Amino acid sequence: MSELALILYHKQSTSARLRFARFGDSVVAARIEAPADEAVRPHPGPLTASAADRMGLPAGALQIDPEFEADMLSPSGTLSVRLAHFTDIDPPFDAVASAQGRFVSITEMRGIPDTERDVLRLVYEHVIG
Repeated sequence: MSELALILYHKQSTSARLRFARFGDSVVAARIEAPADEAVRPHPGPLTASAADRMGLPAGALQIDPEFEADMLSPSGTLSVRLAHFTDIDPPFDAVASAQGRFVSITEMRGIPDTERDVLRLVYEHVIG
């Protein structure tokens, strides 16, 4: 089996301020196991459902970015990383805090694993353009 991982962000529509959901020393909001068959590309829907459930958010509160996918090394092997954004106008601070998380900018990412920081740089470039 391989694993899928999810990174969450919120981009303010009025100011374009970009914040990431950080959970302790990681930006991974959810992980699920996926079929090992490389020919089958797993749907990322269960990732958003898992993350929304973790934070007590309704089903439509997260939206997958279908154009982003990256690989990240982890102690358990290679993770396929997907990206989703919060759909509310304002970041759901309380929901993220209820999952022991917080919103941070990319400059506040000290202390996360180097492999996550490398993927986060790709995410930042993808979102900002």
